[in-house]
Amino acid sequence: MSSLIQNIRYGARMLFKNPGFSIAAILTLALGIGGNTAIFTITSALMLRPLPYQNPQELVTLDGQDKTGHSRCCTLGWTDLIRERNNSFSGFAVSTIDNLSMTGHGEPLQVAAGRVSPGFFETLGVKPEVGRSFLPEEGTPAGKPVVMISDELWHKTFGGDRNVVGQSITLDSTLYTVVGVTPAGVQFPFLGPADVWTPRYFEYSLFTPERLRMGVGYLGAEARLKPGVSREKALAELQVLRQQYAKENPAMPDADPEIAVVLTNLQDSLVSNFRKMLLFLSGAVGLVLLIACANVASLLLSRALARKKEVAVRAALGAQRSTLIFQLLTENVLLSLLGGTLGLGLSWAATKYLATSAQGNLPQGFPITMDARVLLFTLALSVLTGLLFGIFPALQLSRTNVNETLRDEGRGSTGGHRRVQIRGLLVVGQVALSLMLLIGATLLVRSFSRLMQVDPGFDPRNVITMNVSLPTVKYADAQKQIAFFDDVLRRVSTLPGVRSAAISAAQCPTTGGRLLQSPRKFMD
Repeated sequence: MSSLIQNIRYGARMLFKNPGFSIAAILTLALGIGGNTAIFTITSALMLRPLPYQNPQELVTLDGQDKTGHSRCCTLGWTDLIRERNNSFSGFAVSTIDNLSMTGHGEPLQVAAGRVSPGFFETLGVKPEVGRSFLPEEGTPAGKPVVMISDELWHKTFGGDRNVVGQSITLDSTLYTVVGVTPAGVQFPFLGPADVWTPRYFEYSLFTPERLRMGVGYLGAEARLKPGVSREKALAELQVLRQQYAKENPAMPDADPEIAVVLTNLQDSLVSNFRKMLLFLSGAVGLVLLIACANVASLLLSRALARKKEVAVRAALGAQRSTLIFQLLTENVLLSLLGGTLGLGLSWAATKYLATSAQGNLPQGFPITMDARVLLFTLALSVLTGLLFGIFPALQLSRTNVNETLRDEGRGSTGGHRRVQIRGLLVVGQVALSLMLLIGATLLVRSFSRLMQVDPGFDPRNVITMNVSLPTVKYADAQKQIAFFDDVLRRVSTLPGVRSAAISAAQCPTTGGRLLQSPRKFMD
């Protein structure tokens, strides 16, 4: 240990003695290590960090897939049959997101509402921060309208009052009783952010319960496997239940035998579309780090010329070759650790930027933050990098011929030729890696340019969109809904600056969306 401390002190003095070399090497390594740390932070958040639920490895998501490979949302009848007859799940829940109008607490406000079955929070293992979750009888048409509110809405509307349980809020002209508050920080990326939660999952804006019973797909399904039950076994049971459903409900749209049942690990279903992107980015920043190592190794080889006499004197005084190599590697690792420390700061800034700029392209509900795993990764990467770029210069410098060096006769020695050969190999490798990155970057830019030139089929310039949802209690009749939107369209069309306006109940061409969407106004 004393030898290591002595080597660290000596290495620090050598770095301070050559500030120009040290700063250049540290900055080069910081860029390489920082880029790798930033990408690993995102990878860790999405793929390595478990979901914030109880035993998340037991959670699965249920979906349908037609013959074209497109996903199909679950229907009310199909999920009810699974809940009643399955033997593979210890918990089964359905959910969907809706928009409701909240009144009675200041200005009217449109809030995102999670419509979930009563066992939703128990299935995920999430306990309320205040109050309780839903009772089974509250998830029936005859049940009392109750609601859980988010922690954010609790503080914004009720000032964080712990006596909020039992108070009432009005959603779409219906009075709901608050029974609980969802815990802060817990999100549901498979569903989306919500301000309120209600067990009336059999209702949906613009569709009556009777219409939903006719086979409209609007639900997502989440389940928890029983201990000892594999995903394959559960899928086999669901396929049998699927045949029973199709036989008992042949007229339902989702009774099509070509619709396959898909059962996926919950976390895998959320991040599967991002694996290839993250692997590609990891490979790219890995190449950048290799180029940085080649650069620093070249600098060390050049610096070795000035340290030949120093190493020769130490060897003449009795220093073993292993001792010299250990000293030189200690200096290199110290240099790499300094680069890693600076790289950690750069990666923090890069991660913040990526998390903000790519917010719409990353799955929501995964906090992208640095944790102990990221710090350990940076430490290990820094040490490995120091060994990688320092091993060849250390071996080369430790081979110094003591007699020739001290007599200044080693200028044309074989060691000098070897050093030139190694430097040449480093340069060739660096050029090759740089060309790979350049070609890859060129292809990406070219692909992006072509994507930007693709005609989407409409002109998005000067077009704005907005969601409009109507309470089915007040607008249950189709004629009332039509009259409302006709009136809205007439008023919007006459606004100053509006050239044209339209209404659609289909997916918005500018934003996409789920199978069912609230009507949107398109204004140009």
